[in-house]
Amino acid sequence: MNIKKQLRNLYLYEIISGFQIVDAVWVLFFLERGFSIAQAGVAEGFFHVISMCCEIPSGMLSDMIGRRKTLILSGIFSAAGSFCMIATDCFWVILIAMGLNAFSYNLVSGTREALTYDSLLEGGLEEWYLKVSSIQENIYLGIFTMTNLLSVVTVALGYRKAYFISIMQGILSSFVAMRLSEVNVGIEKKKEKLTCADIRRELISYTGQSLGFLKKNPSVCRRMLLGGIVASGCYIVNMMMQEHLVSCGLKAGWIGVPLLFISIFSMVGAALAGKTEQVQLKKLMFMGSLAAGLFIAVSSSTVIVVSVFAAGMAHAAEEVLMLRIESENQRVFSSEIRATMASVSSMAYSVFMVILSPLTGWAAEKLSVETAFGGLGILVAGAGMILCRKPQSGVDKHSRKL
Repeated sequence: MNIKKQLRNLYLYEIISGFQIVDAVWVLFFLERGFSIAQAGVAEGFFHVISMCCEIPSGMLSDMIGRRKTLILSGIFSAAGSFCMIATDCFWVILIAMGLNAFSYNLVSGTREALTYDSLLEGGLEEWYLKVSSIQENIYLGIFTMTNLLSVVTVALGYRKAYFISIMQGILSSFVAMRLSEVNVGIEKKKEKLTCADIRRELISYTGQSLGFLKKNPSVCRRMLLGGIVASGCYIVNMMMQEHLVSCGLKAGWIGVPLLFISIFSMVGAALAGKTEQVQLKKLMFMGSLAAGLFIAVSSSTVIVVSVFAAGMAHAAEEVLMLRIESENQRVFSSEIRATMASVSSMAYSVFMVILSPLTGWAAEKLSVETAFGGLGILVAGAGMILCRKPQSGVDKHSRKL
């Protein structure tokens, strides 16, 4: 494998996948179409129900058929989801669109990380992973930030034209995935074609290996749980901030400006993550979750500048924490089940989103944004204090830093 060419294509994939012009304003489009903020929470919750159910199977699929084919399928499902978004205003069809987008997310989740790590492993450069993943994250966030700048244009285009662009983005991402090379690490004995019996046997095998791994590595489970809570809390804030800032006096067409600043904070956090290898992981997890929880709570401020700054700081803390946790976990995952285990980690995030997204939406609508964000912040900070409170006994040798 030409590792330089592979990395270039992986970076190109990040550029295309980051061009999500609708993500920054989807809640505004949703409300403009006559739906309520509570329905937005239900739709987001449904997204994560599907994501939760399909997360591990999608990881197993990636391990079975290969990372490249899985990324190609992801783009196809993404395009299909965007098409459903403009096909009708029926809420149930919107939920189907959310489900298709969730499955597309599942197919990428874990697969991209597994392909990156195994590509480096095949070239004997696995120690580069934290640096490379930090670059990937910054590319994605940089493109996403650029799309936030286009939010005024996106809103002006309207949801139909915006989602049509998303359809094209999904198709293009599949074409870019075709340029990637499949890795040979851990798949030398796999068949080109799998029968139904082979698939069932593989699923049973992957399930057994995954459960055995988690049982032997409790520190990894704790990292997955903490990462899921912090990531879900920060994402919910980003989603709810769209309406919150408008209610504080910001014009809807300019929503991309504060989201731009939040994305810049995320990029700074991703860059800093690559410089934390010498920091004890347990200390980083404790301080990162505490900071994220505090700033999530402060994000409810009615002063726009304070709200945006706090949300940005929460996202910066999240990026540092998540990239470091992912890097530590990749070191102990075996190549045969790498995508599956990465999907288990993502499933933790989906489980928390299924619970917290509709709950936070309800609290924001029935009580107040301050109550919703305050409770979310306490949960995130409390999770860090609980999961990092005591050192683990009998931890595997790869997880001594926890």
